[in-house]
Amino acid sequence: MRPLARSTVLRTLQFMIGLAAIDLTAAPRESITHLFAEANTCYQKGDYANAERLYLQLLDKGIDSGALYYNLGNACFKQKKLGDAIYCWKKTLQKLPADADARENLDLASLLVVDRVEVPPDPVPLRWMDGMVHRLTMSQDGWIAALLFAAANFLFSCYLISRHPRWAIRSLVASFGTACLAVLFGCSLAWKAYERNYRLEGVVVEQKADVRSGPGGDNVTVFTVHEGILLRVRGETVGWYQVSLPNGWSGWLPRNSVRVL
Repeated sequence: MRPLARSTVLRTLQFMIGLAAIDLTAAPRESITHLFAEANTCYQKGDYANAERLYLQLLDKGIDSGALYYNLGNACFKQKKLGDAIYCWKKTLQKLPADADARENLDLASLLVVDRVEVPPDPVPLRWMDGMVHRLTMSQDGWIAALLFAAANFLFSCYLISRHPRWAIRSLVASFGTACLAVLFGCSLAWKAYERNYRLEGVVVEQKADVRSGPGGDNVTVFTVHEGILLRVRGETVGWYQVSLPNGWSGWLPRNSVRVL
C-alpha cells in the first residue's frame, strides 16, 4: 500500500478542490481543513484509530471527497479492517476514477480476501468498454456531453450560414463527428446512472457473515461470506439486504454486515 505521507500534498489539494464545490462559510471551511490536517498528522504518527475517528467526523459533516475516502481507507487497512478499507477505496474510485493509488491498494487488498468466487472473465471488448466508461465520473461525462452538444450545434449553424461550399462541408462533417461523440458520452452517463440506481454493489465488513435463505435469523444458512468480498445488492427489507455473488449464489445478509457503495 502506498504510504499516506508520500501523497499528503496531493490529497490535501484534492480535498481543498472538493471543498470548493461545497457551500461553506469561511469559518467552517477553515475548521474542516484543520480537522483534515489533524487526521493526517495522527495517521503519520501511527495513531490510526484517532485518524479514522477524525476522518469519520468529516464524513459526518457532509464532506464527500475522494481524498477523504482514500485516507480513511488507509487508516482502516492499518487497523486490519479489510472490508472498510475496500469500501473506502471503492468510494475513492467513484469520486476519482483515475486514481492509480486507490486502484493499486484495491489490488493488494483483494489478495487478502478469503472468498474466491470462480467466474469466467468477460470478453476483452467488454472489459475494454467497461474500463473506458469508468475513466470519468458522472459529472465529468455530463459536462463533456453538454459541451460537445453545444459545439455540434455551433458547427451545424456554421454549415447553414456558410457561403463557401468547402467550409460548409467541413462544418457539416465536424458537426456530425462532434454530435456522435456527444451521444457516446451521453450513453456513458446514462449507463452510470443506471448502475447507480439499479446495479448496487456492497462490501462485506464483518469478518464472517452467514447468508440466509430469507430475511431473518431463523432462516437456513445457505452459505458464508467473509470480510472484503463484493456483492450485488438486489433488494432490501427491514434490517436485511438481498445479495448475490457473481456465480449466481444469492440470499439475505443483515444490513450491519454490508456497506453499500
